[in-house]
Amino acid sequence: MKMFSSNKSSLLLTEAALSLLILSAMVTASMSTPQTAHAQTQSCTNVSQNYAYSNIWPSVGPEFLKEISQELTATTRHTTGTQQIYLQLTSKGICKLATLVQKQYKVINPAQAYQFEKHILTTVQSQLMGSVIPGVSQGLTWITSQTNPTLVDNWISSAIITHPNNILENNHTSSTLIPSFRNTDYENALNAFCNTFQHDITTYLYSSATPAHLQTMVLDLRSGSGNSVSALALGLGAGTNPRIISPALFEKEELQKAKQLIDDRPSTITPCPGSESLAKAKPALDNFVTHEMPSLSIADIDSFFSQAALFNPANQ
Repeated sequence: MKMFSSNKSSLLLTEAALSLLILSAMVTASMSTPQTAHAQTQSCTNVSQNYAYSNIWPSVGPEFLKEISQELTATTRHTTGTQQIYLQLTSKGICKLATLVQKQYKVINPAQAYQFEKHILTTVQSQLMGSVIPGVSQGLTWITSQTNPTLVDNWISSAIITHPNNILENNHTSSTLIPSFRNTDYENALNAFCNTFQHDITTYLYSSATPAHLQTMVLDLRSGSGNSVSALALGLGAGTNPRIISPALFEKEELQKAKQLIDDRPSTITPCPGSESLAKAKPALDNFVTHEMPSLSIADIDSFFSQAALFNPANQ
């Protein structure tokens, strides 16, 4: 009887030990799975929330991004969208604004990066002066007064990357290039060249126009760049290398090429299904490239060109 009791106790202890092992494995799995998924969707995961006034980041982050977009557009003379900057900062794991403006936008050297950030802070502070949002005025006054460039860079970078939903929602309209100039005749004329444009854009961005690269280009253009060829090109680094022409120049050359093709070699053009006929598109394209395009902004040209490259009659 005593032996039976001892064996029973041993059996219970064994079962308990096995239960603990199983439970431990389940807990480990449940903890590791979301962390892995998180790491896959967000590159900048080591952002500390322990900075002073970090509670105002959701309010000031979108404003920083808007001002950065405007400053980089003015400095580089290329349209630089807010979503483009955010994706460059996070998807490549750069995570620091000063590093981004030095590496991606080479017009800004290391010595200028800190002054660039201070200028952004000062501008946003003046825009939000007297804000009724708790802590915004005090927080911006505090960070603007700091003299440690690393602290300033960490603070402003963290404000941008820790609240993507706020930023991407609040900047949706500014990150998508919406032309102020509209003309359906010109848009329809450009649609006939979507095959040509897609082939040349893919070669420009990925060095070849293989079916895989072509599919990648279309997916990237639709999903991560606000349907902007210029934003996608700059996001991939095209145009920042002196040996590669800028996206704005590339688009203008492509439009000139389209005019030459339809004037001199129309038989070499494969119109996209559902697009306007070449005979009807020719006079509108000639007029657009010759008379209208020189007076249009970079954003207008980019929008026209990008819409033509993504032309899909199913979406019309």
